[in-house]
This record gives sequence, structure tokens and C-alpha cells, in this order.
Amino acid sequence: MDVQIKDARALRRVSPTMLRAYLDAHEWVDEQVWRDRIVVWSGRHNGQYREILMPLREQSDAYAVRVSEAVSLLAEVEERSEIDVYYDLLGAGADVIRLRPLNGVGQSGWTLGDSVDFLTRSRDLMTAAARAAERPGQPVYRGRASGEVTEYVQRVRPLPGYEAGPELILHSHVQSGYGVQLDMGDPIRAPFARRVTIALDAGLREASRTAEAIFAGERISQVIDRGTPQAVNANLYDAVAALARCGSGIGISLSWAEVRPAEVPGGEYAFTESAADVFTEGAEFLRRNSPFLDAHVTGEIVRLDRESQEEFDGHSLVLFELDGRPVALHVQFEISDREEVVRAFRDSLEISVNGDIHRNGRTYRLMNPHGFVVIGERRSTDQS
Repeated sequence: MDVQIKDARALRRVSPTMLRAYLDAHEWVDEQVWRDRIVVWSGRHNGQYREILMPLREQSDAYAVRVSEAVSLLAEVEERSEIDVYYDLLGAGADVIRLRPLNGVGQSGWTLGDSVDFLTRSRDLMTAAARAAERPGQPVYRGRASGEVTEYVQRVRPLPGYEAGPELILHSHVQSGYGVQLDMGDPIRAPFARRVTIALDAGLREASRTAEAIFAGERISQVIDRGTPQAVNANLYDAVAALARCGSGIGISLSWAEVRPAEVPGGEYAFTESAADVFTEGAEFLRRNSPFLDAHVTGEIVRLDRESQEEFDGHSLVLFELDGRPVALHVQFEISDREEVVRAFRDSLEISVNGDIHRNGRTYRLMNPHGFVVIGERRSTDQS
């Protein structure tokens, strides 16, 4: 695609740090700083000496002009289009996630519904990784995502569809390292966006190992129990399974921002529709057998073991919705809450309580209940 980029606003999105990281990674040489305003970069290409003038002052009127000149020269010496070079410059400041359907699906053409589904599942994948980065080690993430996770996902940018086929390229902007580049395996030091990509890479790697082990004849319970608990979760399994079915297989690759290099290369993964079935089963296994920690339950008390002042022991049965289906939850309320518990039961009022949901066989129990309140009005039984 032979396109010249002249939009000053778009060109100003390429920061000096991005341009420096790109040139350094592509073996250009930093020669000198001229008048504290321009860095002169040089390189030899096809036996010819070439120079790129990198501006340092983003607020100057000439900044966009210099970036445009750099993009044009890079496109020439690399024998690529300006738009490819431009997006790679932006990618120097971001961890890049590429998702491409397998088996030539893109060549047959996608409907609008296919495209929407693909984008939605890609968002679910990034949300699962972000929740794992925020609260590592949980096998299932239930309820609404936090504000930090939501804001992060909103900042992830898909590139325009300038390439043939349904490949989706996501840019996750990462704070520049400025000499501190020991992020891998150190979640305290790494910025949140980098921790998300690390969590995504670890989750995809563990998912790949899981599928291979299942295909080799192992039981899913054994594989998951033996795996790395911090790496994979039911949400990520669901997202990868949906993407694989959507694209008749899915390929996912990751690369690190050049402004903040990592110690190991990003991974490349491919998952078939057969693997999707494995991940669906794995997600269900994790949901069935993993506690829901720090849960917020809203529902209705449908049974009290004892109601009288003398016999009330707090044990009640609460009906609420878990993972989209109604569940009967055993709760041992505090004796001090007796009057409100009985009132909510007799008047069919909605209640709210916090705690940890554990499953034993077919029974669900709320451990460490706290924060109990009656929040609803009487529910009408006459809908006519």
C-alpha cells in the first residue's frame, strides 16, 4: 500500500522515545546531538550513507515534519510502505498482540457478525489477562472487573484493518523503561500494562501445555492440578476457546515494546478447535472446584432451619445467581442478625452478604459471612 503520511496529529503520536527505540533496534547509529534539538542517526543501506534527523522537542512546529521525513526514509530503505513503518514505530512504544484465524478463514470473507464476535472475544482475552495481572493466582474471576482493569482494556488500541484478512493487531501502550528493563518475573517493578502482557504470555503457554497433555491421554484434573496455578484461569480458557471456534483455530503472538525490552522473547501460540473443547472443559472444571473468594452475594432467603428466638442458630438457605445460573447457598448468619434475617425471609426481601463461596460436591456454602444487609422491598407474587 503506497501511502504517504502527512497528518501532523498522527505523526506527533510517534514520541522521541519510540523513534529512538526503533532506530536503535534496527541498527542505526546515534552520531551526535545538534544544538540540543536534533539527534543525528546514521546508517548504511545498499552501500549508501543515510541520515535521519530525530527531533527532541515535541512541541516544536517542525516535529511532525521531521517524523514524516524519518518515516519516508525508513520506508525507502526497508522497502516497505510508510503505513507499515508508521505502525511499527507506534508499536515500539507498546506490547503488540497479534491474533490471526488459522486454516485460511480470512480468505473466505467474514460477515459483520464474525468481525464483532472476533473483537468481543479478543477483548475478553485481554480482560482475563488484566484481571490475572491485578489479582494473580485466582482460578476464576467472577463479577465485574475493577476500574483499573476496565480502564486498561479501554486503552488497548486495535490497528486499522489495512492488511488483507481478519488479522487483529492490538497495541498495549507500555511506559518507557529509561534504563530499567528487568520486568520479567518482577510484577512489583513492571508497570500494569507490562504485567498484563506477562500474564497473557504465561496463560497462553500454560494453556498450550494443557492441550498437549490432554491430547497425550492425561485427565484434565491431573493436568490442571499439576500446572502453574498463577498462569491460567477459567476466563482465559473461555476466551481462547471462543477465539479458536470463531476463527477455525487461532494463532496468537506477542512481542514486547522496544521502549521497554524484556529478557525473553514473546511467545507464539496456535490453538485448534479441538483445543477449544479442552479449554471449555478446563474452564468448567475450575469453576466447579475453585472457591469464589471475597464474593458479594445478593439473593433471597428461601429457608430457615429455625425461626424461634430460642432455637435460631443462623443457618439459612439463600437463592442467588452464580455464573449465570441459580444456586442454593448455605449461610450461617450471626445470631445478632436474627431479626433482620427472619424479616427478610418472611417478607421475601432481597439481601446482600459478603464471604467466600466453597463447593463440596453439589453443595455450596458461604464461609466467613459479613456485611449482611436487607436491601430489597417485598417481591410481588401477582404479576397480573
